[in-house]
Amino acid sequence: MYYDDFYETRERATAVVRRDGLLLLVRDRGFRQFSLPGGGLRPNESPEEAVSRELAEETGLRAITVESLPGCQTSDAYNTYLVFQIEAEGVLRINAEELSEAHWWDGRTSVPLFGYVKHVLELLHWPK
Repeated sequence: MYYDDFYETRERATAVVRRDGLLLLVRDRGFRQFSLPGGGLRPNESPEEAVSRELAEETGLRAITVESLPGCQTSDAYNTYLVFQIEAEGVLRINAEELSEAHWWDGRTSVPLFGYVKHVLELLHWPK
């Protein structure tokens, strides 16, 4: 049996946050790979609300602008990733209950990434 035989894939709102040519990556507790900030939608919550909430909860950053990137939407066996370009303000502070690490990445240093992150970055042609 497969996961989707029991559950439908879950929609996740995912943030692409860049500052000074760097991309924000996060690493959830218990995982080796880095991902983009974000998470699942709550009942009656829009994807824009979810991505803003998750960004603030995980990193302490506040979304100023939220722009949908429908051309970057991707899926895997468990999730559909609704991707948003976020301009954010504030100082990066991780929520240690959710994340073990977060940092601004130059796109050239080798770090382990989840497959969906690699796919989103390819669609964004980042880094150039």
